[in-house]
Amino acid sequence: MTINFEDFVIKTVNNISNFDNENMDCIKQVVKEAIACYKLKSYEEIEETKSGAVKILHIHSMAEENLLSKVVQSAIKGDNTYNVEAVYEGRVVREY
Repeated sequence: MTINFEDFVIKTVNNISNFDNENMDCIKQVVKEAIACYKLKSYEEIEETKSGAVKILHIHSMAEENLLSKVVQSAIKGDNTYNVEAVYEGRVVREY
């Protein structure tokens, strides 16, 4: 059985201690949980740079990007100005 993304976001947000919808690290955690829950082929990679660790999101398809962007918008409480690329500050690799 698959859970719809709005119910998924509510459940996930409630399970993250001290969740802050303005903290992009919290939103990234919700994205990672969505990738696992829906068994997506997209994945997050951590790259070490001189200035520290940087998270990069590899997106497998347009459908997965759209789903993850909807998850982001729902986690940020419906703010349509944010998408998955904004959360990862442009560090997105599209593999489609």
